[in-house]
Amino acid sequence: MAVLGLQHGTPPVLAQNWGTRSFIKERFFEPGLSPEDAVARIRQTAEGLHSIRYMLETMAWRYIIFYIRLKQAYLSQDLKNAMNTLPEGRRQDYVKAANELVDNMMELDYYVRTPKVYESYLYYEKTLKSIDALVSLL
Repeated sequence: MAVLGLQHGTPPVLAQNWGTRSFIKERFFEPGLSPEDAVARIRQTAEGLHSIRYMLETMAWRYIIFYIRLKQAYLSQDLKNAMNTLPEGRRQDYVKAANELVDNMMELDYYVRTPKVYESYLYYEKTLKSIDALVSLL
């Protein structure tokens, strides 16, 4: 694939020399997806966030933190890529919904780390509401 110019980022051999975290980041999160694939991954993230309610109810804080941080790692790039699919008139609403989603996910991450149960539930619901609003715009 390197001959065709389809290789993204750093070659895997060099990325492995940097350590596991940078290799994973370069290999899986950095390659840009097409806007349609980014939209599909945002929808998949929305379904995944809806499915972690059981973990929140059983107070599995560690797993919730891992899940949220994994989703945050690539969500910002997906949000930028997905914006290319929207017409100019809807981009302002999309940016507002995307900013609200990112803010709510950061607050959810903070309160899950604390762990404060009521605030975690509150920001979980706000995150669900904002990601559903974002998906409806796509």
